[in-house]
Amino acid sequence: MIGNIRDHRTDLFVVDIDAVFEPTIHDNPNGYDAGPFRFDVVTQHPDYFHVADLCDTTVRDALLHAETTWPFPVTVYLYDAGIGPLG
Repeated sequence: MIGNIRDHRTDLFVVDIDAVFEPTIHDNPNGYDAGPFRFDVVTQHPDYFHVADLCDTTVRDALLHAETTWPFPVTVYLYDAGIGPLG
């Protein structure tokens, strides 16, 4: 589920990218304080993770990945292809 999108590409018209994902609760743990998106609920979920990446992909595929992989809001960071943002 997409929570936020942060676009760090130098050319916003290039669709080939590297993407990084993190739970949106990392951005604003107090912003999700009710129901299924509370910090304690998300961090105890079996699909919880700290950070993940998907390199050599497209904007479309990265957003589909975020929307379908996790049942809680995820922030998607878009970077120029080939930079390997997580090293």
